[in-house]
Amino acid sequence: MNIELHLVQNFAPSCLNRDDTNQPKDCEFGGVRRARISSQCIKRAMRLYFRENGACAIGSRTKRLKQILMERLKGTGSSEEELSGALDIFLETYYSQMDSKRPDETAVLLYIGEPEIREATECIKQLWSDLVPAVSATGTKAAAAKKKGDRRSLKADPDITRRLRAAGLSPDIGLFGRMLAELPGMNVDAAAQVAHAISTHRVDMDMDFYTAVDDLNPESETGAGMMGVTGFNSACFYRYALLDRAQLLDNLKDGNLTDEVTKAFLLASVHAIPTGKQNSMAAQNLPSFGMFVVRSSGAPCSLANAYAEPVHVIPGGDDDLIGRSVEALTGYWARMQRVYGSDGLLATPLFHDGRENRLRELASSDAGPVQAAVEAAMKAVGSAKGG
Repeated sequence: MNIELHLVQNFAPSCLNRDDTNQPKDCEFGGVRRARISSQCIKRAMRLYFRENGACAIGSRTKRLKQILMERLKGTGSSEEELSGALDIFLETYYSQMDSKRPDETAVLLYIGEPEIREATECIKQLWSDLVPAVSATGTKAAAAKKKGDRRSLKADPDITRRLRAAGLSPDIGLFGRMLAELPGMNVDAAAQVAHAISTHRVDMDMDFYTAVDDLNPESETGAGMMGVTGFNSACFYRYALLDRAQLLDNLKDGNLTDEVTKAFLLASVHAIPTGKQNSMAAQNLPSFGMFVVRSSGAPCSLANAYAEPVHVIPGGDDDLIGRSVEALTGYWARMQRVYGSDGLLATPLFHDGRENRLRELASSDAGPVQAAVEAAMKAVGSAKGG
C-alpha cells in the first residue's frame, strides 16, 4: 500500500535551503529556473518536528558514538586507554572505521537511536572478553595499522549484528532508512521517498544588502560596523512524498506502531518547515493545499509535470499564484486519471485554505481541515488492512 502526499506551499521572501555559495538552492525544470528545497532539508525539518512534538521517537546523526559509549561504560574497572581501544574495535567491526584525523569519531555519520545505543552498550559488555585481548594484541600495531588503512576488527558475530539491527529500527530510521557502505547487513531500506520541492513558476533570485550599526560608536564616527549580502527568493512550491506502508511495516515489525508512524509522517509533512534564515525572515507559511492519495495497488505518481509549463499570473488581475498552482495540479490529476484510470485508488482526501473553485473533479474529496484529511487517509488505510 502506498500513500502519496501532494502539497502546494507558498513562502514569503526567504532563504530556507542554501547552496555552497550561501544562495537559495535552485534548478531548471520545464526550461526555466525554479526555486528548490532539497529533500534532505525537508526530511530534517520533519525529524525536528517529530522531536519537538513528541510525534514519534527519533534517532540522531552523529560521528560521536564512541564518546557516548565511553560515558556509559565508565566504571567497568578498565583503564580509559583499554576502553578506548575496545570501542575502536567494536565500532570498526559493527559500524564504521574510525576517522584517521579524529580518532575518537567514526569516519561516517551514523544514524542511530537510543534503543540501539543501549543495545550496543550491552553487546560490548557481552563481548568484553573478546575485545580486551584484541586490544592487547593490536596495541603495539595500532599506529601502523591505521597508517596502512587496515581495519582492526574481530569477525562480526551474526547474533550481535541481528540484535543491533533490530534495536536500530526506530520510527524515523524505519521511515528514512540507513546506509552503512562498509556493513550492508546494517542497512535499512527507506519506507519514505521525499522529492525536492520545486517552485510552480519561474523564479528570479534577489539579493539583500544589509548593514549592522555599532551601538557604541562615538558620535564623530559614522558608517556601519559590518555589512553583507544574502540571497533570497519568494516562491510557491509543489511538494511530493511517498510512503510505502508495507516497507514501513517490514521495518518496524509492529502494526500499531506502523499506523502511529504513518499518521505522524502525514502530519509532519504538512507542518514541518525548514529553519534556514528564519530568524531574519520568518517565512513560516503552511501549505495552502494538500492531498493524500491512498493506493492499494498501482504505480505511484508525482504530479510535478503539472508545472512543466510554469504557472504565471497577470499583474493587476484578480488571480493569484497559489490559486493557479492548485488549479494546475487538480487539472493535471484529472488528465492522469482519464489516461491511467483509478484501479487500486482507495481515497484522495484533501484540505485547502478556500480553493473550492479550483478543485475540479476532486471537489468530492474535500475533507475539511488538515486533521480530518489525515484521519480520512488513515481510515482508508485501515479499511484496506481489514479487507
